[in-house]
Amino acid sequence: MQYIMSEGEAVYMDQYKGRFSYKLAEWAISSMKKRDENSGVLKSVPQHSINEMEELMRQMGLTIKEEDIYSAWYLYNMCYADYPKCLPNKQAIAYFIHETIYDPDCTPEAVLACFRAKMDVKDVPIHWERMM
Repeated sequence: MQYIMSEGEAVYMDQYKGRFSYKLAEWAISSMKKRDENSGVLKSVPQHSINEMEELMRQMGLTIKEEDIYSAWYLYNMCYADYPKCLPNKQAIAYFIHETIYDPDCTPEAVLACFRAKMDVKDVPIHWERMM
């Protein structure tokens, strides 16, 4: 099966080189939900700021390239929303982010590719024109 991009998606990918823009990361983060362990209801999760993420990376001595900063911000929030038990502290989260983006047998663009796949399987459209 071949993936066919819309014109808006193609323009976005060309402009942002397969990485998150600020607007796309902000939208993705604002859409994150977590199942309440007591009620089973999906609830919005608190958002963590980009400054908080950048400060953690500095404290850990980990560098994120400018073009990857919004992908890192998305991952930072995803860690808190989706992986609190397997990434139980800030040190683990920082290394997860860095190692995910700079995985030597992958590319930094894989972060956005995984997000796109999640949206596709949930039938959630991404309005690419609004994300630039």
